[in-house]
Amino acid sequence: MLKLLYQLSLLLLVVFMTIPAVADPPGRVVSLGPIITETIYLLGADDRLVADTAYCKVPADAMNKIKIGSVMQVDVEKIVALKPDIVLASALARGSQLQLMKHMGLNVVQFHNPETFADMCRMTREIGRLMGKADAADRIIRDSRKAVDEVIAKTAGLPRKKVFMQVGLKPLHTSPKGTFTSEFIEFAGGINIAANARTGNYSREKVLQENPDIILIATMGTSKSGARKEKAIWMGYKSLKAAQTNRIYILDPEVVCSPTPVGFIEALQEIALLIHPDYQNPIAP
Repeated sequence: MLKLLYQLSLLLLVVFMTIPAVADPPGRVVSLGPIITETIYLLGADDRLVADTAYCKVPADAMNKIKIGSVMQVDVEKIVALKPDIVLASALARGSQLQLMKHMGLNVVQFHNPETFADMCRMTREIGRLMGKADAADRIIRDSRKAVDEVIAKTAGLPRKKVFMQVGLKPLHTSPKGTFTSEFIEFAGGINIAANARTGNYSREKVLQENPDIILIATMGTSKSGARKEKAIWMGYKSLKAAQTNRIYILDPEVVCSPTPVGFIEALQEIALLIHPDYQNPIAP
């Protein structure tokens, strides 16, 4: 079933990728989101990126670009003064500010936050099309799909481990099915104990009841000390399998929660190794 759903998502991606490239790529671009900025760099179009937000820190060179505010609050006058050919906005951008920029004659394109690996590929392909970098986008998507397939194939015959991924502290938040953080577990040959949760909110009681073999902590928007405290709390439950075997891991949220195809592969390969330490070394017949 997992393989079928994955193939269907890729089929939709192929249909999406038939969109032709723009005739006249923009020479001056403003990015209003970290994912967008990182994608522009991955496409090799960063020479046309004139400004981004204070939250755009990956890669390191992105911090040298002109800053026009935060993800949710930007300096519209400053953006207009930069005379961009296009403004690429994230889902968190304020609608009123985007409308104001459009009213002032700017070309503004807003993206939804990617929820799945296929969404990441679609967003990469669309940014590539807009930037006149469709070939580079195709290459990134093709290589990323190949890497995902390799992880799925190598872990397919291995024993399934029950996994809980924590992505929030208060309230306790996890990864229900249909999210890329859940796909990390599924593609890496694990069983997501929260796959059937209606929302991302979860409880410690449910975790203890499911008794996972592995707990992954990748808390977005919190300090590393917060993640360490969470690990200490989980380790305190002596009946928890993950605590008994010391298989509670803190992940870098900058890697795990960065939804580009390249970032997804980096995190997926790391998680696959945590679930199946020997998955890259198949047993000889």
